[in-house]
Amino acid sequence: MKILITGHQGFIGSGLWSLLSKEHELVGLDKKSGHDINTVDLPEVDLVIHLAGIGGVRESIDNPGKYWHNNVTATQRLLQHYGDKRVLVASSSSQYEPHKNPYAASKHVMEFIEHPQVVWMRFHTVYSDQARTGMFFDKLFQGTLEYVTEHERDFIHRNDLVQAIRLLIHSSYTGPLDIGTGVTTRISDIVPTLPVKVGHEGERQRTCADTKALKTATGFEATIQVKDFLEEHSEKIRNYYN
Repeated sequence: MKILITGHQGFIGSGLWSLLSKEHELVGLDKKSGHDINTVDLPEVDLVIHLAGIGGVRESIDNPGKYWHNNVTATQRLLQHYGDKRVLVASSSSQYEPHKNPYAASKHVMEFIEHPQVVWMRFHTVYSDQARTGMFFDKLFQGTLEYVTEHERDFIHRNDLVQAIRLLIHSSYTGPLDIGTGVTTRISDIVPTLPVKVGHEGERQRTCADTKALKTATGFEATIQVKDFLEEHSEKIRNYYN
């Protein structure tokens, strides 16, 4: 198939591009190349995987309009343009509590945009040893974490996530579904030597994917558990934080 991937140069998109380029003809649009989904000419393709958008809870509180423009308006334009195509859209586990922050609200509102062949992929916390700059795992491996929190997160490795998306391409599933492992990890347990910071207004206390729909639709099961990943890198982590 000829597939459009928006956000193909990002953390998730680059991994997906590497996987799918062996099987399909790919077209990429990314803000890093100057593409604005709200204005760019959209190519004719067989299927769309929409990963472009902006994340980040704290920035969304300061600039909610930016999140509406990039997450809601851009997604609406894509879905209207590709009304007769299958479209897989990156949503978020944050959308379950849209009152928490504008980022969560933007992901929640997106899912009310009507489209007959859309899949709302509710990503949980995605990680790898090449994490997004400034995010938890990036700081963990740079040795710059100053504190941990009591939040619980469902961590899914990027390699597992892109495999789930690959399987969804060939499924007939439509609608929302969680993409995660169904297992939670408490942040404070990852580096127990660091102080625990409480508060963090605007963030969900606990996230845990309900994986039944994804498994039924695709047969997907996560192959990498975060506890095993952390054990593999335990010596490096101990050297920084002991």
